[in-house]
Amino acid sequence: METPLPEPDNDVEYLSPDELPERRRGFGSVLRNRSFLSLWIAQASSQTAQNTLWYVLVIMVSELTGQNALGVGVTIILVQLPTVLFSSISGVIVDRVSKRAILVGTNVVRVVGVLLYVFFQADLGILYLITFLVAVVSQPFAPAEGSSIALVVEDDDLIAANSLFQMTFMASQAIGFALAPIALGLLDVRITLFILAGLFTLAAAVLVNLPQSTRAHRAWSDFRIMPLIRQVAVELLEALKFVIHDPPLAVALVQISLAPTLLLVLAEIGPGFLSALHIGRASTSLFFLLAPAGAGLGIGLFVLGQFGERLRKERLVLVSLIALGITVIGLGSVPTLALFWHGLRAIGLIVPSGVQFTVTIIPLSALMGIEVAFINAPVQTIVQQRATDAFRGRVLGMQQTLTAAMAIPPLILVGGIATFIGIPATLGLMGVVMVAIGLVVVYYAE
Repeated sequence: METPLPEPDNDVEYLSPDELPERRRGFGSVLRNRSFLSLWIAQASSQTAQNTLWYVLVIMVSELTGQNALGVGVTIILVQLPTVLFSSISGVIVDRVSKRAILVGTNVVRVVGVLLYVFFQADLGILYLITFLVAVVSQPFAPAEGSSIALVVEDDDLIAANSLFQMTFMASQAIGFALAPIALGLLDVRITLFILAGLFTLAAAVLVNLPQSTRAHRAWSDFRIMPLIRQVAVELLEALKFVIHDPPLAVALVQISLAPTLLLVLAEIGPGFLSALHIGRASTSLFFLLAPAGAGLGIGLFVLGQFGERLRKERLVLVSLIALGITVIGLGSVPTLALFWHGLRAIGLIVPSGVQFTVTIIPLSALMGIEVAFINAPVQTIVQQRATDAFRGRVLGMQQTLTAAMAIPPLILVGGIATFIGIPATLGLMGVVMVAIGLVVVYYAE
């Protein structure tokens, strides 16, 4: 028996009260929703600031450690570790604490953290400590944000809302990493950090007036430490049982973790692969792999935002997952596929080998981005719809943990495998594994 979906909230406000019986769905619909608009503005502001901040933080740590890779690596670990350790617990918190309070409070903590960076930018140990503590406190933010989307938009608008959020997420990464070197070049670190504190303040301010549905909270039965720990454990176990007894939800949680893992692995082995193909310089080669993928992701999310409600989400995800595996196999076969351009010599047109590889890899990379979009946005919608109000925060917290945890083993293994069999063969193996996972999911779904 399927879990009944929650009824839409009555306190959601629209800019225009005159709503047609069959109003057009899409980005325009969700952006007329004032509550969603506040969430979206806060996301754009805070995510851009956050991505700019990571770049600035890496520069600060590099200068303090003499550009030591281990020093920067510790920074990344301190950001990721709290996700693995605390994100599931944060889901329990989200299910019991006002989501508005979490969203506003997290941005306020980020403001404080940025200001502390300003005053302690010469102390490496303090920078590490601030980074870890802010990352810990920020853990409930993502599940609270995801839960709030489901509370302030109607079910028919969820896929458009999630597509817009993912588009904004990707755009904020591009804008953040593009603005960081410009800001550091024109301004100093201190002024840049003050600007980022202002962006986090803006994000907190626009979230203050979220509707009553995001302010609901449940009382803790006991505030003593040991009973609280037992209660958290019980509630996590309840959420795990809830997921296990809902196979489509369990499958969706695994599916949504695959694409981020793939992109991280490509970022890991991409420079060596592209360098071997003589595509770009060492500092710019990844652009030719990730930029088309980002463009494809944007195209895919736009298509879903405008027409996603007409598609069957489960079937779209399964087809896209298998297609993604095939595309990764094609990526590993670029040296072979590029032989097509040799045929142009018959008409006197000689294409340099680097150009051959570049022109071959760009459409594959863009197609990969579209496939990732066709997986992530529908799967996120499935997770939000199937998780009831009582469990949604915990389920989204589990999603964070699973996504972070699933990325670690491939990142460790793939480098070693590539050393023995080569990067093209490793990409082919990754593609075969993804196709196999897709086929297993098809069988499991039946």
